[in-house]
Amino acid sequence: MKLRQTTIEKILALAFFAAGVLLFLSGCTKVDAPSLYDQNYKGSPQPIVDSLSPAGSALAGIDTITIYGKNFSADKANDGIYFNATLLYNTSIISASPTKLVVKAPAISGDTIQVRVYVVGAENFSPTITYKLIAAVSPFSKLASGESAYGLCIGPDDSLYASLFNANLSVKDEGIFKITSDGTINRTAYVLPTTSPINSYWGSIKFGPDGNIYALNGKRIVYQLVPGATNPGGATAHWISSFSPAATSFNDLDFDANNNLWVGGNNQAIYRVNINDKSTKSFPFVGNVRAMRCFNGYLYFAATVSGANKVFRAPIVGDSLGNIETYFDISTAYTGTPPNILAITFSAEGDMYVGTDAADFLIIVGSNGSVERPYPLYVSSGVLTSACKSFAWVGTTLYASTSGGGLLKIAPQKQGSTNYGLH
Repeated sequence: MKLRQTTIEKILALAFFAAGVLLFLSGCTKVDAPSLYDQNYKGSPQPIVDSLSPAGSALAGIDTITIYGKNFSADKANDGIYFNATLLYNTSIISASPTKLVVKAPAISGDTIQVRVYVVGAENFSPTITYKLIAAVSPFSKLASGESAYGLCIGPDDSLYASLFNANLSVKDEGIFKITSDGTINRTAYVLPTTSPINSYWGSIKFGPDGNIYALNGKRIVYQLVPGATNPGGATAHWISSFSPAATSFNDLDFDANNNLWVGGNNQAIYRVNINDKSTKSFPFVGNVRAMRCFNGYLYFAATVSGANKVFRAPIVGDSLGNIETYFDISTAYTGTPPNILAITFSAEGDMYVGTDAADFLIIVGSNGSVERPYPLYVSSGVLTSACKSFAWVGTTLYASTSGGGLLKIAPQKQGSTNYGLH
């Protein structure tokens, strides 16, 4: 009897347990899971872009762009700006307010850059606005295999002319060519190629008022190159080669407003050449002059003197030079060994563009002595890869050949200084 009672108790216990489990499971199915949707949530309003400044366009990687609009976040960590697929956010944003965002233009270029703003918490981006970003430095023209550009100048027709040299050819000097504003090289040489004893590139070229081109190739000779003629050959190869005191080599030349031709190199003097009677005049200066430019009544020249690299200047008085003074000491802009100055030119307002063999390759020196390094993004992107060695300015466009033989188009958006000697 006791055994039967124990069995009945076990059966009842299991029945109560099963009923409890069913009750538990039944209760679970009736409990609703919490929802992620908040019926009371209200997102931030959609950002709106009204305008960008500068209006219409900016220099990529150079200019600061101000975006005006509304519904931006005052905390720049919550804002983001797309220029096409390039996103600028947080530390890339200079400043932020609900109606204004300030950023440095990204190093991308195009005529129809799509600009959009997003704000954390807003459901939608701003409507797209189209903007133009201009490359501040870009490759110019299409050089052939083995071809390099060296001396540059501007002609009376305001076109660019370049000395081209091709290492793959037996006659390596290809001549001097006209290059149009779209980069097309007129493959009929304006100045014919030279053979022995020259057969070398022209490192410095300038048009003279007589329509001829005056050129240097590192020797102590100033060459007169006649367009369309065989240049130079025989007796004409040494157009002016007698200088007193004797010159070692010439690196650069330039005309002044009075059509005097100034010549400098690694010498004991700077020389003035009268292209009409071929007379020369010397002015004592011991140093290696690498670059020259006549600007605003002065002769400026970059030179190494006793290991120091500086830009000097002297007033041009008739066909003579006044006192020589230091204009810019490049050691003030660099630590350690100062770089060499390989080329100089000026904007109309007096900014000096300086090509150097330092890692930044191209700097701008203001008339007050300030130094700008505006092109680091173009160095890091591989567009600007070597020092500028020759400049030619057409309107607001600056062209440069480089020590690597490349040809660049620079957009300073400033008027260049006067090119003397053209008329």
